[in-house]
Amino acid sequence: MNDAVRAAGGPTGRVEITMLYAAGLFQGLSLVAFPAAASILTDASGYGLSKGEYGLLFLPQVVCAVAASLAVPALSRRVGLQLLLVAGLAANLASMTLLAASDTVRTAGAAHPVLLVATSLLGLGFGLTLPTLSTAVGGLRPQRRAVALTALNVMLGLGTALSPLLVALFTELAEWWLLPLLCAVGLGVVGGAAVLRPIEAPPGSGAPRDGAQVPRLFWLFAGAVLAYGVAETMFGNWGTTLLRDAGVGAGTANYALAAFWASVTGGRLLIALAPRSLPSTWVYVALPWAVAAVLALAASTSGGAAGVLVFAAGGLACSGFFPMSIGYGEATFPDLVELSAGWLVAAYQVGYGLAAFGTGALQPDASLGTVFRVAAVVAVGMAVAAVPIARRQHDRSRPGAALPARA
Repeated sequence: MNDAVRAAGGPTGRVEITMLYAAGLFQGLSLVAFPAAASILTDASGYGLSKGEYGLLFLPQVVCAVAASLAVPALSRRVGLQLLLVAGLAANLASMTLLAASDTVRTAGAAHPVLLVATSLLGLGFGLTLPTLSTAVGGLRPQRRAVALTALNVMLGLGTALSPLLVALFTELAEWWLLPLLCAVGLGVVGGAAVLRPIEAPPGSGAPRDGAQVPRLFWLFAGAVLAYGVAETMFGNWGTTLLRDAGVGAGTANYALAAFWASVTGGRLLIALAPRSLPSTWVYVALPWAVAAVLALAASTSGGAAGVLVFAAGGLACSGFFPMSIGYGEATFPDLVELSAGWLVAAYQVGYGLAAFGTGALQPDASLGTVFRVAAVVAVGMAVAAVPIARRQHDRSRPGAALPARA
């Protein structure tokens, strides 16, 4: 594509950026489809999965997502962003198709293997799609990269917030599996558009040059993001189960999950619009402490209204840390921009896996409330790591200046 058209946001650029934002929306919807359906998957009148079986669903998802994220920098140099995006969308489409089709074999014994394949494909799709979207959006809007990436964040967040609401709506009006069916149709349309519209990698993207070393400081970023993945996943994957165990209805539990994801998105917008006089590093250092406090509070929440409020607070606390970590990583390691984004997504997925699968494995021996309290301690570790990361940042622009795409 002509650089002048891309930089100016000409007609071709607008079509492509719209396609990428639509891909972000459907990625967000798909990513939360399994947690949004947790009540159906674990209820005796639904699929009847045990908590251990439910937690096991996310293990292959994490393995595939980590492998795909780590491979993106090298693959983008060899096959290009367009093929990676199409492959990622196709994997997401196959996952949602299997999830919708699994309703025909609802018993745990028959459905569980199908669901394991579906989550594997979702992990592969997420791992390929998210870093590719971030790189492609930034390349299409090099002059307004921060704005473009913040918009992508909003679309991803909108998808994650809508997913539990749509499950609740479809369950009330028709069938819950209309959500994954809707995702599959949307992903198919966007994937078809991606085949027809060329997407170029920005200059300097791809794998690092031969002999390049990953700095030791990078692993501090990775550790902080891993801890964040644990904390966020407790809300996102186990929050509805926590509330259901406390006697909250399935519909209200899904509203609490929707409030969490909506607050994540709203919090990112607030950070992006915050005045320049508020240093981004102050926000970055404060957020993990808020995450720890809300996790500890959620462990003892019992009422439906209180649950919605606590989860909304959790979303605000979680909102900025991950995208700001990636933004700081890109600023700290300018020669490893795409590797930094891909590997930090992988670190996030490792944290996701530890919480999603590990919590299920611990259920025979520990209550969900106890696991939430342990996650609060992990969030304190995230807060400790945030301090030296913040000290390395010299840019005191407004907090939203470097918000890249979220997981």
